[in-house]
Amino acid sequence: MKNVPEPQSAVPVEAPVTRIEPIDFSTRSVPVRNQFEAWRSLMSPVIDLDLAGDRDGGFDAEQRVWDVGGFALTRARLPADGQTRVWQHVRKNPLDHWCFVLVNDGTGPSLPGSPAEPRQLFFRSLGRPFDGAAKDTSVLTLYAPRELFGGNLGGIDHAIDTVADRGIGALLADYFLSLEKRLPDVAVEDLPNVVEATRAMIAACVRPSLDRIEIAQDAIVATLMERARVIVGQNLRSVTFGPDKLGQALGVSRSRLYRMFEPFGGVARYVHRQRLLAAHAALSDPANKTPIIQIAEGLGFSDASGFSRAFKQEFGHSPSEARLAAAVGAPIASAIRRMSGVGDVSTDFGELLRRLRA
Repeated sequence: MKNVPEPQSAVPVEAPVTRIEPIDFSTRSVPVRNQFEAWRSLMSPVIDLDLAGDRDGGFDAEQRVWDVGGFALTRARLPADGQTRVWQHVRKNPLDHWCFVLVNDGTGPSLPGSPAEPRQLFFRSLGRPFDGAAKDTSVLTLYAPRELFGGNLGGIDHAIDTVADRGIGALLADYFLSLEKRLPDVAVEDLPNVVEATRAMIAACVRPSLDRIEIAQDAIVATLMERARVIVGQNLRSVTFGPDKLGQALGVSRSRLYRMFEPFGGVARYVHRQRLLAAHAALSDPANKTPIIQIAEGLGFSDASGFSRAFKQEFGHSPSEARLAAAVGAPIASAIRRMSGVGDVSTDFGELLRRLRA
């Protein structure tokens, strides 16, 4: 009897790992006299930017954007020419996001003749007025939608906006730097874990600042806003839900309700945007096979064409394009149009930030 060789066990083949890709922008491809306007256009979804000096003398700058899904991380390299840049948060239809800004982290050149500045970490609500000025040459910024933290950081709008670079505050700055370094090796499937770890780290480190809030009225307003967000989230599928019902549920007057939501463009605008975000989340879920029109109707949009127009105006792409990106398994950043024109890059950055959702 012949010896029959034993079957060889199959060697498992590892599935290819898809990694996130950054969006890069540089003014170097733009004529020198137009470089500042190119940068200004790039940042226009977030801030109104200007220079205290000459705009035509060149503005050699670059930015790398990492779309992590629940938040965005950006690194900006700016000219070390000593010119002061001035800005203010966008006043019309502002993003309901927080931004955490790390400057003087040792990754950029020092200004000629100037002593090294201490590392600083700030956080600000993009939905609230703010005017700033700086000469920083390297800035690391994390943009996160307010919903990422639920009610854990309800008083952040009224808290001290600087995280001390010592103790647990220094850990947060170190974490942001480590995150930037490690993101190129992170697989797309691991992004939810990165988002959760970052959410927990920020909440732990910012909390000491929130505990110093002493003005009772501010705490009351912050509590009301968090209640309002929960109520809106619970009623996104109600076609009759609006400012009147929200005011009744909160037990506040119509005028007070409108003052609360004034930074977000009003109550109706806020509810409308939350419905669009919910629709985008549903269409971005490859397991969700519900027809687009049913998703729209379920979120209070009775007119298909009106829904499509509002969706594209908010996110820069159509509902069907959002579903297609999910169906082919494209990373979030890869679904953004990669065009070389300045206006297109600015639009991509704005779309990314508007699409962020916990």
